[in-house]
Amino acid sequence: MEEAKLIRMAAAISEYTISSMLRETVSEAAETLNKAAPTVQTLLGIPQHLLNDIARAQQALEQLERSAVTYQKERAADVEAAQKDIMQHRHLRRKEELDSNFNSEP
Repeated sequence: MEEAKLIRMAAAISEYTISSMLRETVSEAAETLNKAAPTVQTLLGIPQHLLNDIARAQQALEQLERSAVTYQKERAADVEAAQKDIMQHRHLRRKEELDSNFNSEP
């Protein structure tokens, strides 16, 4: 039983780590695009449709960044739940061991 709980926690931590990397990558991409956009707008001869594409990409990255943050929070909650589950299991097991030792004394 405890092995399954440990595996669940390890999987939750792994997913949290991946979600953190995703959030950081999306955030860096959004930051890079946001830095580049003003420079591109000052260039002469840039077609308006490209400027519109950049603006849409900025909006899409903002939405993706919000989704990545939400996903990371969900994974953090999974880690916390798995940790609580393990702690409760260990607490119950210790209590059972203490009760067993108390009841078996002469």
